[in-house]
Parts: sequence; C-alpha cells; structure tokens
Amino acid sequence: MANYDTRIAHDKLKLIRLHCSPYSEATERMAQYFADALEDRLAGTGIELYTAFAKRTISAADILKAFQVYVTACPFRKMSNIFANKSIGMLTREATNIHIIDFGILYGFQWPCFIQGISIRPSGPPKLRVIGIDFPQPGFRPAERVEETARRLAKYCKRFNVPFEYNAITKKWGSIQLEDLKINRDEMLVVNCLYRLINVPDETVYENSPRDDVLRLIKQIKPDVFLHGIVNGAYNSTFFVTRFKEALFHFSSLFDMMEATEPREHQERVLFEKVGNYERCGL
Repeated sequence: MANYDTRIAHDKLKLIRLHCSPYSEATERMAQYFADALEDRLAGTGIELYTAFAKRTISAADILKAFQVYVTACPFRKMSNIFANKSIGMLTREATNIHIIDFGILYGFQWPCFIQGISIRPSGPPKLRVIGIDFPQPGFRPAERVEETARRLAKYCKRFNVPFEYNAITKKWGSIQLEDLKINRDEMLVVNCLYRLINVPDETVYENSPRDDVLRLIKQIKPDVFLHGIVNGAYNSTFFVTRFKEALFHFSSLFDMMEATEPREHQERVLFEKVGNYERCGL
C-alpha cells in the first residue's frame, strides 16, 4: 500500500475480506473496517466518503447513545471529563462570571454535569459564557452542529437556572484571532481542549504549522485555567506506514474493550464502529 502496488494490495484485501465480518469478534470487525478504509484509499475516495458521511444527519440522541457505549467500554474519556470539570469547578468556585473557550466542543457532552454542579453553589450559580469552537461541516450549513449544541446547552442551563451565553466559531482553528473570542478580563477564563488538537496539522504536514498557531493563540489568551488532553500517536505523520500502525494500535485497543463490554449486535456499538471507520478513511 505504501509503495502504491495496487495489484498486490487488492489481492491482499480480498484475502482479508474472506476472514472478516462487521458482526463477528473484535479482530474480524476491525479487519472489515480497515479493509474498507484501505480500499477507499486505493480508489482515491476516502475523503469523499468522509465528507458524505459528515453530511448525513445523525441525531445528537443517537450519537449520545454511541458515546455512552464508548465511555462504558473505555473509561479514559469519562475520567478526563470528570477531571476537567472538577478542576474547573474547584478553580472557579469564587467566580461570578465564567468564560469557557472550548476547542472542539462537538456535541457539548462534557458540560451538562458541570452546569449541574455550578447550579447548586451556596452563593448561587455564576454566569456561564461558552465559546464553542469546531471545524466547519461540509455543505451549506457549516455551523449547524455547534449551533445545535448551543440550543441544547441553553435549555440545560435554563432548567438549572444558570445564566448562559453562547458564541459559536466554525473556521480553521489556525485562522482564529484573539478578537474573535471577545475576552473580558473580569471573567474567570478557561480554555478547554480535550483530544481534538490531533485534528489540526502539525509541522510534519505544513512548514507553518496550524497547530502551533492554535497554541500561540492560547498563550495570547492567558487563561486562568488551561486543560489539554492528548492522545499519544503519530496520526498526522507524512508516512503512510507510521499512520497505519498508530491507527491500528489505537483502534485494536478500542475494539478489544468493546468486545469485552458490549454485545456484538448492539446497534450503538455498530454505530460507534462505523463512525470510527470514516475517521480511518483519512489513512
């Protein structure tokens, strides 16, 4: 595959497909999805398939069900959210105005527990201002997901009587300017970025690294609290073999955990694995 020997690659993929299934045990399931991704790479359609999948309307409720399956099987993300929320809560316990800048907010699943926690403070709930940053979605409504996240969080804050303000930013992260963030130094300022900076190219991809631009922006922000979660893996490597190995090790761990905790026919497990497959289209 790395040498673009398509004939041998196609032959090997045919052999792999004889011994794998998306409804079998973990290794066979993973082999099926990796074979799909590699075949799409050979056909040059990986990015197109990822874009088409991103345009599909999957409800936040379905994504939440798949996310629950994920955190049940893999507690690390859940523990990261708990640690982040507890840290923010402890360090902002005297604040009357909290401003959270969340790089990679997605569906905002991290914040309901935090909102509920600050709603019961003895001094009353502080005002919460969130700037939800994410990548533009393909199609005519690039900000649709983060705007839906805003509506859900607003409803949740209303339920718990937390004063709430939300601003959405959907653009390439490296192009975000300090002025876009509307910083008020009277607020307790929090920058949160859990596991999403991996999607921003580093210096191995571009000489002028967008990832460095984001980190410089965070330095300019001068937050009172900065929470940064990373996955150790060279997923943006310029070398295919390196990217493939890192992806293989990462997803094999996830599939093994799923196999140990979830039934094979569980629809939310299947959905989670399919979503992961479209991430693998970037191989």
